Amino acid sequence: MAKAYVKEMKEATWQGREVISCFALRRMELRTKDSDGKQFLSLELGDATGRIDGVMWNDAAGAYGQMAVGDVVQVKGTVGSFRDNPQVRVEAIRRAGPGDYRPEDLLAQSPVSPADREAAIRTEIKTVKDPHLSKLLALFFDDRDFYPQFQAAPAAKLWHHAYVGGLAEHTAAVCRLARAAAANYGLLDRDLLITGCLVHDVGKVPEYRAGTFIDYSDQGRLLGHIVLGDQMLGERLARIKGFPQETAMRLRHMVISHHGEREKGSPVTPATLEALVLHHCDYLDSQAGAFTRIIKREGGQNRRWSDYVNLIDRHIYLPEPPEETEEPRLL
Repeated sequence: MAKAYVKEMKEATWQGREVISCFALRRMELRTKDSDGKQFLSLELGDATGRIDGVMWNDAAGAYGQMAVGDVVQVKGTVGSFRDNPQVRVEAIRRAGPGDYRPEDLLAQSPVSPADREAAIRTEIKTVKDPHLSKLLALFFDDRDFYPQFQAAPAAKLWHHAYVGGLAEHTAAVCRLARAAAANYGLLDRDLLITGCLVHDVGKVPEYRAGTFIDYSDQGRLLGHIVLGDQMLGERLARIKGFPQETAMRLRHMVISHHGEREKGSPVTPATLEALVLHHCDYLDSQAGAFTRIIKREGGQNRRWSDYVNLIDRHIYLPEPPEETEEPRLL
């Protein structure tokens, strides 16, 4: 049987249909029904196209002991709904073998090719002429251990650019927005601005782990990418002889303030022009990226509005999407 994708299963035409397919097991909880004490499994299944809830009543305790979150599982069940949300009523579940699925079906990939992501980052690096900042960028992006991880990393778990390669795609986009801002505001230190854009999210490399789905690492949960990024930046700054202290302080300020508000995770708020521009470019690309994802996912179904988006407390208008004639590029 061909792979059934979550995005398809959420369509009304799938209600009542049988599904036998492989998914990443994103969540698994053994629960007890209050009314009769019967145990059941509450599941979240996922693949490269999305997430869907599941429930299993038969032999819930036995199945619970045979699997773990992060496993790839083969599910047999029926697509239904619970409280108006799609749900799979699981009849049988087992841990899948390597030959049962394709890894690329589980993790979403950037729509931008690896070569174009690479070229976009290198293009931004070449614009930085300050010798100290150039040395700093080389310590990140010429590092044979760090750079491949950066190119493969997601930019988020769920909200924006939450796929393999998303971090490099997002970083390049923030740089492009910042270059446009630099053309408007003459007091900006362009080299400092672009360097800050390039390194503002380096802490996301250790913050996330991408196995069968994107999740936080222990470091990510305990420290977060702003703290991790500042640590990584400080370690490399210390390796550059004669790096100007004020430049180092202004750059670190850009990294630790780029979320803009203390309530959103920044220890301090932007207090320099470069930090302010970085924050708004980062915010614009993250929000526009998330809106784009939702419009593509939920548009084209004779709908004018998305489902309610709790994170931003609103529905999103769904216009008819323009035809995409070629693969997106970052150059």
